[in-house]
Amino acid sequence: MTDAPAPDPRTGTSPVDEAQQAVAGLFAAYRRLRGREQQRPDGLTGAQLRALDGLADTGHATARQLAGYADVTPATMTGMLDALEKKGVISREPSPTDRRAVRVVLTEEGAGVVEAARGQWRERWTGALDGVPAEDVAAAVRVLDAVAGMFDEM
Repeated sequence: MTDAPAPDPRTGTSPVDEAQQAVAGLFAAYRRLRGREQQRPDGLTGAQLRALDGLADTGHATARQLAGYADVTPATMTGMLDALEKKGVISREPSPTDRRAVRVVLTEEGAGVVEAARGQWRERWTGALDGVPAEDVAAAVRVLDAVAGMFDEM
């Protein structure tokens, strides 16, 4: 935006104010979602699913890489991998290139979990955006990218 948008004369809020409030609302909803993670029927947390999702995209990863996908510390990821291995969705194997390293791979069951979770998310996104014109979605993407860039620069 080159010029600051004028406030709405009825409400006194500007489009920038409204965007800020909407992003704050989005963050609050995300925090509430994270608070409900333990209630998932599959018993997996959002962080575990994020790690499995990244693992599905790469085929194999180290614990450190998975911690990055899940946005947790490597120490937290170690405990998370223990739980995921116990559930049978990942396995650990020696790295073929570095005998000191261990790589993590999805099991067949884990691949099924990821596919099911991805399908559920696709359905949710499709339902949430049903009826929203494509140009509005494109505008929202531009706004969210700008906000993400602002946060990255802070």
